[in-house]
Amino acid sequence: MEKIRILLVAAPGDNRGVYLRALQEFDIQCDVAESLHDVALKHNKVKYSGFLIDIPTLLRSSAADKAEANLLSDNFPVMRLSYKAVEGIRCIPTGKFSGHGNTLDAFFKESCLNFTARSLRGTKRANKVLNVLLNRDISIPKSHMEKSVALNFSAEGCFLYSVSKWKKGDTLWIAIMELDDKAPIKAEVQWVVPWGIKSQMPGLGVNFLSLSEEQADQIDAIIQNKKV
Repeated sequence: MEKIRILLVAAPGDNRGVYLRALQEFDIQCDVAESLHDVALKHNKVKYSGFLIDIPTLLRSSAADKAEANLLSDNFPVMRLSYKAVEGIRCIPTGKFSGHGNTLDAFFKESCLNFTARSLRGTKRANKVLNVLLNRDISIPKSHMEKSVALNFSAEGCFLYSVSKWKKGDTLWIAIMELDDKAPIKAEVQWVVPWGIKSQMPGLGVNFLSLSEEQADQIDAIIQNKKV
């Protein structure tokens, strides 16, 4: 089984050294960021199962970076940490994905292990409309593919309008017309809204399985209003 991957956010200093020594006891993969700003700058494309945030580092952060910390708590298991020589490491679970355990062991086993790793970039979504073509078979010409639109999209998935019959686990291929690279993207259906459900748009929620780095970067640029 692949190790869970965690990001520790802690400025250089005694606290970070204490945390890293404590983390050596666990069978996990741990990356380190010096600040919340570095998380968004250097680690936003990496898929993590959880974040550990040093409270003094958080308190010294800018307002914008503290907002980034709130985004993490809304979308990932997050444990805030502090250290005092007399008390040792204090653990405070933060956010709906973080459980109620107040130890690193509980956090890793009960929250991170059961959480599907995702990237920070994948949590940022847009409600703009992208024109797409979709089909179950990549070999079918574009002229025969179903015309649709993508809504509420991120670099990891989207909602696709469709009145066709789909079920969870189905594989499909999506060509996004707004992207420079229109190569079909392999995706998997995660949930379905059938046609005829009152007050709901019919369609399917999908996760991208073969998105290229260029395609992901351009989707992220669209979300950030860098490109329309």
